[in-house]
Amino acid sequence: MINKKILLISYNYAPELTGIGKYNAEMCEYLASIGHHVKAITAYPYYPNWQVFDGYKNNCYQKEVLNGVKLVRCPLYIPSKPTGPKRILQDFSFYISTLFVVMWQIITFKQYDIVITPSPSFMCGFHGLLLKLFRPSTQFVYHIQDLQIDAAIDLNIIKQAWLQKLLIGIERFILNHASIVATISTGMQQKILAKQTNITNVLLFPNWVDNARIFITQPSTAAIAALGIPLNKKVFFYSGAIGEKQGLEIILAVAPTIAQKCVDVVFVISGSGPYKEKLKQEVLDKYITNVLFIDLQPIPIFNQLLNYAYCHLVIQKESTGDLLLPSKLTNILAVGGLSIVTAVKGTTLYDVINTYQMGILITPETVLAFEQAIVNTANFNNLQKSKISENASQYAKNYLNKANVLNSFINQIYQTN
Repeated sequence: MINKKILLISYNYAPELTGIGKYNAEMCEYLASIGHHVKAITAYPYYPNWQVFDGYKNNCYQKEVLNGVKLVRCPLYIPSKPTGPKRILQDFSFYISTLFVVMWQIITFKQYDIVITPSPSFMCGFHGLLLKLFRPSTQFVYHIQDLQIDAAIDLNIIKQAWLQKLLIGIERFILNHASIVATISTGMQQKILAKQTNITNVLLFPNWVDNARIFITQPSTAAIAALGIPLNKKVFFYSGAIGEKQGLEIILAVAPTIAQKCVDVVFVISGSGPYKEKLKQEVLDKYITNVLFIDLQPIPIFNQLLNYAYCHLVIQKESTGDLLLPSKLTNILAVGGLSIVTAVKGTTLYDVINTYQMGILITPETVLAFEQAIVNTANFNNLQKSKISENASQYAKNYLNKANVLNSFINQIYQTN
């Protein structure tokens, strides 16, 4: 294997514990561990809290080395309450602040064999194009983790027709000029290929599980109790971002009825995000007693929670469809977790769960179906629960191993060159 010089440009990176930042960091650290020279131009950690993490200041440029990866942290605008226009402004602010760093790479003749820009932020694709312009042999990989523009339009976050056309045009330009376009699911592959572009191939680069951090274990009840979670209840667990596209309101909608039908069930929501305080206030206003909120936990405790939970909740709104494949699902499968998944028939998420029989599928945003799924799952016998758990863990072993996924992707890049 020839060691490569690899550059990542993305505003999400460690120590963010969830979402794209988690996968960016794990990818870079793995590539560095096998001998590649890896650098990342990134922002200060803020997600999913939407505020800069303690110990960081979002007002200057800063160099850092983290687990073998050289980082350049750049300032950006972080809205405390993200809206469509504010998210666009955030993307633009990061694009401008990183442009100076990218230009410095060019001026000082820094050359990279591979430049990877995950989307979001889709605008960072211009940096990949710029670096490739000055060194045509550079492989510019535009990796779509989330169809950001499609989701914003479908969720009615961006309403102005002129702005929709402008963003679609920018995205089309980047797609047409990237060396390689990749994405995380077959459904998203199809949606990208259906766009009005000249690309004919989209590589599959799915999310993975870091088996050194997330694995099957006997959970510590002391660690669970320390979080304020009652040990005499069946925990229905959600962990991740708490925002508009997750549709977590459905948990609050069914919670009062579940409190009567299944007295041994408690919902635990672990995460941060712009809607967390709103949901917490609704719980207080409606005197809902079987919903608990906890912060995102460090990986060791998170692994304990994953293993302890009776059932996991993978929730998304119907309008998101195949626009995103929940990254939380990979961790759930790795510990053989039982899950209730909201998914539209025909989407990648639905097809994967249905084909391998590793979760309970229901239609998104359907309160009665969600309520019934909770009741049914809470009353599963050991055979029903263990069968789904076995299918989940086997799928993770076969398809979600980090080294296998990353090595396969790098080999595909070599073959495309």
